[in-house]
Amino acid sequence: MRWMKRVGCCLTVMAFTACGSDEAGDKQGRLALRDGQSLDVAQECGVDLPQCPQGLGCFAFKLEGTTKARCVDEASVCRDLVTCTGGTQCATLLSYPGQVTCSGKCTGSDCDESVSSQP
Repeated sequence: MRWMKRVGCCLTVMAFTACGSDEAGDKQGRLALRDGQSLDVAQECGVDLPQCPQGLGCFAFKLEGTTKARCVDEASVCRDLVTCTGGTQCATLLSYPGQVTCSGKCTGSDCDESVSSQP
């Protein structure tokens, strides 16, 4: 029952995200590792890979143009492991693997063009 609520929340978030904005210049923040952090020691995970150890979840990160899925602690991933650029906030989308992304309107030069604003 609890997983159904999570799926419902994810679908709602994705629906609002897909709606986008009328502005052609929508930009998205970039995900970056916090100083001193690394994903190199975190176990790889995914559909065809072994499950994560208990207490960790499988999350995909797009860092410097490359997506990596790793076993991390969901409770601390946004607080301790990654940060977002341009005034955006880190968010986790629950799927499998979960997605770690930046949410909100990005301002400044350290932003990427939003997928929804592409022709």
